[in-house]
Amino acid sequence: MAALKSPQRPEHFARVTGSPGEAPRVAGLLRILWPFILIVFAAGYLTRAAIPTPTWTASWIGAGYLFLAGLLAWLVTAGRERLDNFLKGARGEESVARTLSFLPATFHVYHGLSMQRPSLRNSNADYDHVVIGPTGIFMIETKNWSGRIRVENGEILYDDERPDRPPLEQVKEAAATLRKELQENVHRNLDVQPVLCFASGRLATGQVGAAGVVICTGHTLIDALHEKPESPLPKEFVDQIALYLDQRMGLS
Repeated sequence: MAALKSPQRPEHFARVTGSPGEAPRVAGLLRILWPFILIVFAAGYLTRAAIPTPTWTASWIGAGYLFLAGLLAWLVTAGRERLDNFLKGARGEESVARTLSFLPATFHVYHGLSMQRPSLRNSNADYDHVVIGPTGIFMIETKNWSGRIRVENGEILYDDERPDRPPLEQVKEAAATLRKELQENVHRNLDVQPVLCFASGRLATGQVGAAGVVICTGHTLIDALHEKPESPLPKEFVDQIALYLDQRMGLS
């Protein structure tokens, strides 16, 4: 009887750092909470205007409370939808993170890397996933779109519509930002490959590329990262970059 193979130990898999989905969850909560804080202050102001000595007429105070009640009802409805969108994005990042965790031990995976946006001064962005390994450096932007996705004339179409925020430009800017930072701090002029991964969408043409961006789904992501480049990244470079990113994320 053949011996059963023992499952792979964790050290056989990629080294993973960071918490996937944390940024959209926090952003979603902040986006829906701050209007409620303003409503609380406004309600307190109206109460102060009514008690103990009214400074407004009863009709004005009543109208103010009615307005706040209507605004609160609208915020609850709109806020729930916005929060669902943020949570959907977080679930997409977590799904991709699970896939990335099964990369071999020669890879390093970073989630939620914070870097300054070159297009907006004094503004930081948390980038979804950065992967470093022998096949290169990858900046991965995750989209958890549930509709039909296709590439046409170098553009992404979602259910035959152009999205408000072009995801190709988003991930290309992120890759350029990381490349510049590594050049300045690791003193290596290395390419960073932008990857746009649709966690649960239906990509009409499978794994494709557009405008220098690799476009894939969660099912084809590992194949995209394993694709052998013309010049593999030496282990020395991988270790140097990983050490720098560890420092950026407060690990050393």
